[in-house]
Amino acid sequence: MKNEKSEPTLFESLELLKEGLVSYATGNTAGIDNEEYRRLRKILLSTEQLSNNIPEFIKRYRSLDEFWGYIKDISSSYAGRRQYLGEAFNPLLDELETDNAAMTNDYLEIEVIGSGGFGEVKRMKHNLLGMDFAFKFFSPIFSRSTDSISTKSSKSIIKVYDVGLLGNKPFIRMELFEGKSLNQVMKDHGRFPLNRSIDLMSELADSLRYAHEVGIVHRDIRPSNIMVARPGKVRVIDFGLGIYLENELNSRLTKTGHNIAGGHFTAPELISNPKLIDPRTDIYSLGAVWYIILTGSVPAGRKLKEILLSIEGMNEDIAEVILKCLEDPEERYQSMNELLSDLIELKSDLF
Repeated sequence: MKNEKSEPTLFESLELLKEGLVSYATGNTAGIDNEEYRRLRKILLSTEQLSNNIPEFIKRYRSLDEFWGYIKDISSSYAGRRQYLGEAFNPLLDELETDNAAMTNDYLEIEVIGSGGFGEVKRMKHNLLGMDFAFKFFSPIFSRSTDSISTKSSKSIIKVYDVGLLGNKPFIRMELFEGKSLNQVMKDHGRFPLNRSIDLMSELADSLRYAHEVGIVHRDIRPSNIMVARPGKVRVIDFGLGIYLENELNSRLTKTGHNIAGGHFTAPELISNPKLIDPRTDIYSLGAVWYIILTGSVPAGRKLKEILLSIEGMNEDIAEVILKCLEDPEERYQSMNELLSDLIELKSDLF
């Protein structure tokens, strides 16, 4: 199954062109290549809205070699070239930011309700509708969006209404769900009873089954991405961000050399190959979440089954379903449908 990257917005394209040319003009020739320069230049030149402010050197020079011949004569210092390019691009960026100001005025920020590696989540009230929404704001590096599941999706997936810019901040506007993350629920109440864990996994498996059927693999299922309000009311968040997971994994692996944040919930094959898009990686993550909410510990070591069987009410059949989620890919459940079928059977046996 394939997630397709959407095209960057005009604001993002302009930022990329500016940053690429600044890098090139100050000695980092790996920052942009001719193909990327021509692509971004074409976008800019075809935008009538910006035609009056496009720098003359963008209009004239079709390659980086031509641009270099020009910029090296503007200033002999990196600082001088950087300042010149900033002054050339800032009117364009300001114009785009002004165009988005009207949308900014439609909303009132109420409070910050969460933050993380991608940015922060704010409660925002629409002034005309009087309704509250959750806005997830991203740092620019994460602003190329997003394979989002629409409002017609599973009831257990946070509804995504639209994406765009507020000012110059890329955002996703989502359903506001009044709940707690699974992490917080465990901190407040401890480990889950066996029957409640099976109910929760059934809801999550059904949501992920839907996502996989429409071609989206989450790739970052963990307790912080699962919201719970009460039994029977659950939401999976951050669909559409898995496309950035490869960058996050590469970054964390480079910095630490081994364990990564959330790594206990990430399928080993995804850590080995961050570009992998395989529904079975979500099955592994779901199994890891299931294991930790029952045992209070991450699924590591050789005594996983022994630990599971020490839980009150646990039996061989339930333990085998959990452990099958954590197997190597070929031995794991091959689809969420398979897992969901076994979960339904477990529920009928217990209840």
